[in-house]
Amino acid sequence: MLDLQREFGIAFLFISHDMAVVERVSHRVAVMYLGQIVEIGPRKEIFENPQHPYTKKLMAAVPIADPARRHLKRELLSDEIPSPIRALNDEPKVEPLVQVSENHFVAHHRIAGVY
Repeated sequence: MLDLQREFGIAFLFISHDMAVVERVSHRVAVMYLGQIVEIGPRKEIFENPQHPYTKKLMAAVPIADPARRHLKRELLSDEIPSPIRALNDEPKVEPLVQVSENHFVAHHRIAGVY
C-alpha cells in the first residue's frame, strides 16, 4: 500500500481496530467511537500523545512486540466507556473537536467527573 501511495500519489482510507497496523500504514489517524470522530491528527501525535479515553483504550490493547520493551509498565484503563446502545429517536450529542496541538484535535470527554 505504501509503495502504491508513493508511486501514484494516491490516498487510502484504512479502517481497523488494530492500532499496530494503523501506525504502520497511516500518515494521519482519525479515531471513531459510536460513529463520531473523537480524535484526529498526525500519526505521531495520536500514538505519542493520545487524548481521548477511547483512543487510550485502543492503544492499551496493542501487544508489545519488542521483547526489550515488554517490561515497561503500561497504563491499564479500567473505567467503563459508555454503552453504544441508544434508544430509538435518541440523537447523539455531537461533541466539538478541540485543538490540543498542531493539527491534533480531540472531542470533549469526561475526565474524573469534569467535562
